[in-house]
Parts: sequence; structure tokens; C-alpha cells
Amino acid sequence: MRIHHGSGGPFEDMYGYSRAVRVGPHVMVAGTCARDQALDGDAYAQAADALGTIERALAEVGAELAHVVRTVAYVTDIRDMEKVAAAHRAVFADVRPAATLVEVSRLADPRYLVEIQADAIVTDAAESDE
Repeated sequence: MRIHHGSGGPFEDMYGYSRAVRVGPHVMVAGTCARDQALDGDAYAQAADALGTIERALAEVGAELAHVVRTVAYVTDIRDMEKVAAAHRAVFADVRPAATLVEVSRLADPRYLVEIQADAIVTDAAESDE
């Protein structure tokens, strides 16, 4: 079983990708940036908006934030690390996925300060080790 979800982002059709793809229990959410209404915000606001889009994409394919096992955040200025980390912590403090944050020279739109991708595995909550 393979499920695709598109969020209507400006690059999805141009690039030929889906916001999220689920194959069996595995879900991959593509790199996600803030929507236009959040682009005037700082890195925290952009990260929070991107994480909201990720949460909605997960829901569209039958997953939730609690299923996320890994995130990768790309920032255009490493000095924004604390802001992005605070937005990530607000969403994932209890989930605690494996996480990576790296600085890149630029993203697809010069207004983007951060891009986040996520991987999830849909499991029964009873399988948790905590």
C-alpha cells in the first residue's frame, strides 16, 4: 500500500513530489518550509509553521506526531539553532525523535530561514518502551 499526500505547496507540481508518502507503516514527510503567511516571522515562527504543516501531512496519511522517529532541520543561519530547537521542542519534547540540524547556504526561496523533514513509523502506542 502506497499513499501520497500533497499539501498544495508551490514546488510540489514543479518538482514532482508529494508532501508525504506512506508505504505500510513508514511515513516520509518531505522538506517543509513555512507557508507564505509565516515568512515575515523569525526562524521560530517559520519552524513552528513548518511543523504544523508536517503534523497535517502526517494526519492525511494516518500518522501523528507521536509516530515521528527522525527529523532533519536545515537552517540558513546556524545562529537560528536555538529558535528552531525551541519550536521543535514545543512539538516533540515527549516524542524525542532522533534529530539533526545543519546549516545550508540557501533554501529554495530566499525568504525561507528553515526547512524541516520528518520520518515516522506508525506503530501501536503499546509498543513504546516508556
